[in-house]
Amino acid sequence: GDLDAAQNGLLKALEIEETIAPESPRLAICLRELGRIDIARGDLITAEERFRRALALSERQRQSPQVAITLQDLASLDMIRGDLAMAEERLRRALEIDEKIQPEGLGVALTLHYLGLLAEKRGEIASAEEHYRRSLHILEKRGGGTYFIGRAVFQLQDQAVVEKLMGNLARADESLRRALDIQMRIMPESQSTAETCFQRATLAIERGDLALAEEMHVRALAILEKQSPGSLAFSDNLEGLGTIAFERGDLRKAEELFQRALTMREKMAPGSTQVALSLHHLGQVDRRKGRLAMAVEHFCHATEAFDQQRKKLGGTKEGRAAFGATTAEPYRDCLAALMDVGRPEEAFRILERGRARSFLDLLAERDLRWPADLPPELARDRQQTDTEYDRAQAALGRLSPERDQTEVNRLLVRLRELRSRQEEIATKIRQVAPRTSALQDPRPLDLAGTRAVLDPGTVLLAWSVGKERSFLFVVQPAEASGPGLEVFSLPLGDKALRERVASFRNLMQRRGSDSKAILTQGRELYDILLRPADARITAAARLLISPDGPLHTLPFAALVRGSRYLVEKKPIHTIISATVYAEVKKSRSTQEDLGKERLVAFGDPGYPPLTPDDPEVREAVRRGLSLKPLPATRAEVEEIVALYPQAQAYLGREATEEKAKSMGPEPRIIHFACHGLLDERFPLNSALALTIPAQPAEGRDNGLLQAWEIFESVRLDADLVTLSACDSALGQEMGGEGILGLTRAFQYAGARSVLASL
Repeated sequence: GDLDAAQNGLLKALEIEETIAPESPRLAICLRELGRIDIARGDLITAEERFRRALALSERQRQSPQVAITLQDLASLDMIRGDLAMAEERLRRALEIDEKIQPEGLGVALTLHYLGLLAEKRGEIASAEEHYRRSLHILEKRGGGTYFIGRAVFQLQDQAVVEKLMGNLARADESLRRALDIQMRIMPESQSTAETCFQRATLAIERGDLALAEEMHVRALAILEKQSPGSLAFSDNLEGLGTIAFERGDLRKAEELFQRALTMREKMAPGSTQVALSLHHLGQVDRRKGRLAMAVEHFCHATEAFDQQRKKLGGTKEGRAAFGATTAEPYRDCLAALMDVGRPEEAFRILERGRARSFLDLLAERDLRWPADLPPELARDRQQTDTEYDRAQAALGRLSPERDQTEVNRLLVRLRELRSRQEEIATKIRQVAPRTSALQDPRPLDLAGTRAVLDPGTVLLAWSVGKERSFLFVVQPAEASGPGLEVFSLPLGDKALRERVASFRNLMQRRGSDSKAILTQGRELYDILLRPADARITAAARLLISPDGPLHTLPFAALVRGSRYLVEKKPIHTIISATVYAEVKKSRSTQEDLGKERLVAFGDPGYPPLTPDDPEVREAVRRGLSLKPLPATRAEVEEIVALYPQAQAYLGREATEEKAKSMGPEPRIIHFACHGLLDERFPLNSALALTIPAQPAEGRDNGLLQAWEIFESVRLDADLVTLSACDSALGQEMGGEGILGLTRAFQYAGARSVLASL
């Protein structure tokens, strides 16, 4: 499960093979395994390049088994992309090869398994079941073989994850059921089987099938009782049973199970995410029982544990990607509990702590280099320490406190040493790279700090959207008299607000919508979200909006106050948190003379009439990127450039990705007028489509300026970056980090303000 270590080893092996035996069969194996890691990371373009190269090598060497396996890998890539026809063509070819080698061999079993997955995707259930049955028959007949059984099980588990992400929980459960069926026949007492039981139980809780969830957790515990009693996996299943008891209203049993899990986790993984989740669940029991003070203690201790864990996430992108979603609810529950006991100022601080985390979640989809202001040796030291911490914690989780006490104690000591080392590195980063430190490891502002950072006349409106209710925090600048903070409880939670926002957006985006209906919904949303603060809004010179959850996609400017849109009455700007806002303000320009401002603008990019050969551009077009010319953007840029004596326009073939990356810190205003590409699943793949060459030369960019490239290589000192492109303000919603995509990338690159489109 350590993708970084696997990739490093394979890349070293690849380098050796290319030097001493460039046509070696081992080279194809390395390429194939690297491609599988690329898929796990979501980099389908690189995966395809590696698989194609491996296939060509194997075909030249007439290595038929390797050809068949590589065809399976390419077919799995096709299925991810939805190209089922190509996937079937490759799998049929692989099956033909496998059957010639050994009619009932393991290769045939695995190819049949892939054909079953393919049939299932098409809805051909009878055909899918037939392929699965034949595959399982071969595996049972041959005794399986750990590798091929593992491939089949992991494929089913991966399929379950994909189906769950797509919202198809029933099909996800069916994939896990088939995986478990294989395991129970071949390896019924393995920890892998217990893990599948746990996954199926977790999914069953989400589906509301508590009986199945309980059955799966009990089965997993029976296996773990023999294999690893006292392990983290054991505590995970106790926690799951506690959740079931909680859902059934048996608070006494739920509390007992949560407490048992917490005791084990504090012993095995102190300060971990698991400890934080147990604390959070105990807080939910306290709240249900009316023990408000204890609820505050448990909820807020959970957030402290998450804060500590965030600093130690380190190596794997999977853990970083999931972290924001995992922590959002505990922060909101801590905030609500503090409001319940009348502690609004502390609640505001929790609001900031929950949002002022680093951009680790944003960086989760790509392995990016650290910014230029972080010395390379310090970045390496941090990465090595984080990776070693992850490995030590993973090793600890596999041990039993009863059987492996000596090794458990040794690892606990090592974890404490590594935590100290991480703190030392963080201190050095704050000293030598203050900008990186502020954005990667922000020190959250309290109420006084927030009031101090607000300009005179600016009022901050910040929301926390919970499951059942929400809160609006209204903060006034330091010169305002009084406490400077008011908090209003709003009766709607996440689901209800999400539905209202979606309805309002759909109404505005639909041609021919009734303008009166738009005004009515805009007025209703204003009344729900802003009316409690109407007196402060009236007195404010400008509004600083800090949305949460579904409110990130709400165009606040279009809300209706009285008979006019809100933007007609007050200037509005939007932020992720007051802490990030304070950092952005530090380098605010005082320049007011337009004649001295340097502007750079890109418009009317050149797009080829046919989709170019570049695989990344082809993939982008497949996902919806338009390459239709945009002639009106030329006029847009020319008129803007006319306002600024010191302006540079890049139009047509001159509007290239290379020029965008090489702007440097001189331009204070930057304008892009082009097509945009939104990637909600992997937000750092979202892009601005500049001039795309029909045949990109070696070493040249392909024209897609992606968010991850902006993080990695664009450095600005700009007052304003305008992204005049469709959906450029959208992205993936990730917990307290808000919408992650192009706007955040440009902010990180050095833009103090970004104007973008919802």
